[in-house]
Amino acid sequence: MGDLGRPETVRHPVECLVRSSQASVLRDEVAAVTPHEVTALGSSLDGAVGMVRLESSMLVFVRYGGDVIVESPPTASRVVATVPLGPMHVTFGSAPSGEVKSNGFLLSPQDRTLMRPDPWAGALVFAADEERVSDHRSMVFGDESVPSPTSEGYSPMLTHACRRAWSATKALASQAPGPLLDQFLGTVEDQLLTALVLASGAPARPLASGGRRHLDALHEWLTNHHGPGVTATDMARGIGLSIRQLQAITRDGLGVTPLDLLCEVRLDRARELLRAADPEAVTVAHVAHECGFAHLGRFSASYRRRFGEPPSWSLRSRRPSA
Repeated sequence: MGDLGRPETVRHPVECLVRSSQASVLRDEVAAVTPHEVTALGSSLDGAVGMVRLESSMLVFVRYGGDVIVESPPTASRVVATVPLGPMHVTFGSAPSGEVKSNGFLLSPQDRTLMRPDPWAGALVFAADEERVSDHRSMVFGDESVPSPTSEGYSPMLTHACRRAWSATKALASQAPGPLLDQFLGTVEDQLLTALVLASGAPARPLASGGRRHLDALHEWLTNHHGPGVTATDMARGIGLSIRQLQAITRDGLGVTPLDLLCEVRLDRARELLRAADPEAVTVAHVAHECGFAHLGRFSASYRRRFGEPPSWSLRSRRPSA
């Protein structure tokens, strides 16, 4: 048995939530992601900044609680994406007029970017070094021609990934085991980086043949590698495909995404473990964590949708062998 003494202290993935009425304080918090200036257009602010530090990138939520203009200088060797959570007026460089954006976009690496965010909805900012993004871009596209990122095309996919990542990290219970939390954050970063490079819109090169063979190989690989921390990158590498090709075979062959398939495999394995476990010795949370689910509430909801009963019923259904 493990140590039943003092419980392990587990950090919450949202490391800080700073509230301030001063533009300079809010600016300095977000400067950890990218340098910028904030000019308040009114007399007072009611702002907040929350931050998720990932292994090689950062995701930040910022709300100013008042009208401001944010000026970002050229990002140079950083790749910085902004996802408005409400309408945001954006002007790139010396353009005479800007446009209102509601989906994610990249800050310019060569010119300044002027933004006027929604005072209360705020925005999410995701940033990583260009070298890290370039490495991930090569993994995503394999030996296909690799596009360079531009501000065009980075909208729905990037928006969805950032919003989902922020929502999931906020909702993650602080009692999640430390190693599982690290694996969860690794998965979040992988998905954000993948969304960043896939949003460039380069077409996937179709596989010449062997779609069924690759699906069989993927099922076999997932049977042995479906625990915490598995990402689409791991899945693609495990069967020798690019992420684009992995997405193509699961979409064309099964009508699902690679991560949907991973979730199905995890749920099936969780059901096996629950139905075979001793309810006096094993908990639903233990099985969920072992199968790679970091958020117990979402695991329970997914389990009920797939099997028509809550996981606790499956655990209690075990009967002793004759």
